Amino acid sequence: MSKRTALLFVIVTALLSLAAVASAQDEGMMIGLDHPYAAFLESRAYGASLGATAEFRKMEWTVIDAANNKLYMAMSEVARGMSDGEGSISVDENLCGIVYEADLTDTYDMLELRPLIVGGPYDEANKANPCSVDNISEPDTLAVDGRGRVWIGEDAGNHENNMLWVFDPADGSLKRFGYTPLGAEVTGVYIGKDGSLFFNVQHPNATNIYPFNASVIGVVNGFNANTDDFEPIAVPEGDARLMTGVAAGTYQVLSRLGDAIPNSSKNHIMGGVYDVSGDLMFVGNNADGNMWLPVNEAGTEGWLYSNHETTPGTISKLYIRKTAEGMWDVLDGEMVDFSSVNGTWINCGAAPSPWNTGLSGEEYEADASDLTSVDAMTDYLDGRLANPYDYGYIVEVWPRTSTTSRVVKHYVMGRKSNENAWVAPDNRTVYFGDDGTDTMLFKFIAAEPGDLSAGTLYAGKVTQSGGTGADHVFAIEWIELGTATNDEIQAAIRELDRAS
Repeated sequence: MSKRTALLFVIVTALLSLAAVASAQDEGMMIGLDHPYAAFLESRAYGASLGATAEFRKMEWTVIDAANNKLYMAMSEVARGMSDGEGSISVDENLCGIVYEADLTDTYDMLELRPLIVGGPYDEANKANPCSVDNISEPDTLAVDGRGRVWIGEDAGNHENNMLWVFDPADGSLKRFGYTPLGAEVTGVYIGKDGSLFFNVQHPNATNIYPFNASVIGVVNGFNANTDDFEPIAVPEGDARLMTGVAAGTYQVLSRLGDAIPNSSKNHIMGGVYDVSGDLMFVGNNADGNMWLPVNEAGTEGWLYSNHETTPGTISKLYIRKTAEGMWDVLDGEMVDFSSVNGTWINCGAAPSPWNTGLSGEEYEADASDLTSVDAMTDYLDGRLANPYDYGYIVEVWPRTSTTSRVVKHYVMGRKSNENAWVAPDNRTVYFGDDGTDTMLFKFIAAEPGDLSAGTLYAGKVTQSGGTGADHVFAIEWIELGTATNDEIQAAIRELDRAS
């Protein structure tokens, strides 16, 4: 063989090897359901294999009313697997969505779900507001105030301006408290101990009136959401549609995405996604769930963590303090560093834990059968090939110092399309929203109170009774999927890493 022929042979062999690697990468790396940790890495598929029901559509936020032992869950659209007449669930299609409620047992078990607020009616001919403006449309973010009222923020586009509603179970009233500008969702609704009402404006139109031509993080001042009544705000018209409006108090913008974070030691930009080297990749426009972690008993000073629903994802941290005049000062902040966990992903809904940490949901888990789904994470990792099994979990976050935060991914709580996670008052039982199509009810019970690093994951098998309208009821049987620890599952994920 000549030197030239030998060289050509080496080149062809190398190219064939690279092609084989590329082909293998395109084929994906999805594990089988016989994998020892399939319950936690492919939670929905594993649950379905054991008989759990995977037919829900657009399951959004879950919130627990600890005072009244109730759970509320939003589904922004009731369609597809829920309304196709097949399987365990068969209800009327409702493109305006439903808020469900459940009575929890003394041990915080959820045994059935039933409709509480049914959106609609839907009128396809009404292009601006297909869903009635006098009722909820595509409910997403939820909160409960000190009087047991349920606050409901809207998602998507069946109202020209998405609304913030208040439902009072005591008298059945539903009142419009606020709205966001054109193109924007209401996100991150949270009510603090002092009655401060936080909510964000996500992906507004660029043609709105400043500052609402970009996503903002904000709070309502001069109104106590735990105690105060209000007169409903009207549906906005004219230029009012280009701003955020509230029925009582005033809306204060704490931070606008794209602006500098005050006194940031790293000169961070709000909403900026920074790679493992600390370089700015892009600035998002999608402020989402809030996690308010006060540092005093009054709840007037502390850390406000906010999700940013991007890929790669991120979370911002602001240190804020309420003034004597009732406004809030933003003292400093940062974009949280997630390099220790290989980055984070589509951070959507959120909640504070009972022990004053933040719980962030990684939505729409990466598709392990298509490795191109994590190309953006490979970019985040400066070219190191991302592992799809690193994304799709609940992430716990809390301050380490004024300029750094500790982050922990709770692999043991399952890999799914986490909207949010809410911990019951026993500090062990956790319920989730699993967003998307053909999704599932999940429950987690921690091995020890206040520690989410070990425990047992369950999935719900649903039996429907009643009719197909507002009278339907979902009885829930919980199927145990598995018991493990974060460390065990993380070790299994590392065994699946790809060579760069």
